[in-house]
Amino acid sequence: MYVSPFKGDPQRARAPMTKAHAVRKKFHAGMKWKSDIFIKAGSREFSGEQILDTFIDAEMLSTQFMSFFVACISHDERHMADGGGVQGLLVSRAWEEDPDISQWESPAALAVLQRDIGDLDPTKVKLFLLPVMEEEHYSVYCINFIHDRIDVLDSSAEHHTVYHQVLGDRIIRRLNLLFQEATDGKMKEFTRLKRPIIDACLQSHDNDRGLYALKFMELWNGDSFHVPILTGKTDNYKSQLLLYGLYHTLNEIKKLPAGLEAHRPRQ
Repeated sequence: MYVSPFKGDPQRARAPMTKAHAVRKKFHAGMKWKSDIFIKAGSREFSGEQILDTFIDAEMLSTQFMSFFVACISHDERHMADGGGVQGLLVSRAWEEDPDISQWESPAALAVLQRDIGDLDPTKVKLFLLPVMEEEHYSVYCINFIHDRIDVLDSSAEHHTVYHQVLGDRIIRRLNLLFQEATDGKMKEFTRLKRPIIDACLQSHDNDRGLYALKFMELWNGDSFHVPILTGKTDNYKSQLLLYGLYHTLNEIKKLPAGLEAHRPRQ
């Protein structure tokens, strides 16, 4: 039986919810460390105020946060003890803020994809998952070579058939071109695969769509979500995600303010 490539939040699952909620409560309107940097990973930096706005005040997950968490999940998969048989790959960037195709054909776009592929043989990967933002809405496209189709995962309750027909035509064509360049034409063409919209968990609030996109990428195994995603658990998911990001090995801030060191998970 095919096992999900990301195996279901390996670090988050070990942390008790009481600890995750306690960490999230450290970020509040009266906190003294709003301007301090709590997360730094390469060029990405997140201050206490940014975390407060996103995780407490119910703002939508920014593209910077999305990129950081995608990098964390990908890192975990590649460094798990049994991760030698990786069959899934997260593609870290498919933001559609500018529809100019030249962005997708640029050396920078190719470099991002080549970085994501790393030393993997993409012709052996079964699932490619990528977050897409269009018109301030997150969804996930999964190139599913288990069933030779492209799964569209969308938490919106709105009818998005036409939306994804137009968006998918643009996204998939460009991504296919990049994969062909990155693999010297060895990658199987996927522009003509069917694109079913998968019956997924629906968001209660529009600002939760980035959170659900992350859960979709993490738990979709090509056939189903191997751990149920529950609509009423968004506060739990936010607390788990914040705990995960703050103490992840990719976070270069190794001594956190606001009494957060006391909550650092033991290795």
